[in-house]
Amino acid sequence: MYSALSNKDLLFQISVNTDKKAFGELFKRYHEKLVSFALYYLPIQEEAEDVVSDVFVNLLKKHVQLKDVKNFDGYVYFSVKNLCLNRIKKNKHHTKFFTISSEMDHIGTSECSQPLNQLLNNELRDFYLALIETLPTKRKLVFKMIKEDNLKIAEVAKLLEITEKTVKKHLELAIKDLRLGIQGYLEINVKHEKVVEVKRKIEKALV
Repeated sequence: MYSALSNKDLLFQISVNTDKKAFGELFKRYHEKLVSFALYYLPIQEEAEDVVSDVFVNLLKKHVQLKDVKNFDGYVYFSVKNLCLNRIKKNKHHTKFFTISSEMDHIGTSECSQPLNQLLNNELRDFYLALIETLPTKRKLVFKMIKEDNLKIAEVAKLLEITEKTVKKHLELAIKDLRLGIQGYLEINVKHEKVVEVKRKIEKALV
């Protein structure tokens, strides 16, 4: 039941009814991805998990206000970032932020495109999801934040403290890697007469 609810509905249940099952579902949806994001700042698994746990504790403390949060994804990501920076400052850690040079001025891609979740079959979808996990850390992080969490390029740039041009470059490289990987999969596993149709569906989903 709860897995079918939107984030907005979950937040309402948590805020109004203090629904523990709804909170559990929210935790399930965000914990892993937020830990991955925290590792961008704190390259120690235990510390990253501690920060994310603190964020969820704070959400519980302020649960009455959750129904009024308009952009929950941005809210939790910035919360994780702020706690990470506070911990770095407190413990005097030195963290190395990722950077990458970019010569691109524009990429024709939608900032709010949904992830590929309606391809030909479960096998291909599973391959796609596994392929995402093989992306270099920075590309995977940017791709997931934009394509799965619907954060805007400007929001990702601010969160990661890099330029929008760099975010676009990471996204372009991630999409290129995924296209090449899926193309190779199709050439091996899909009959020739279906390849064109399948590739068309994939291209549409990736844009």
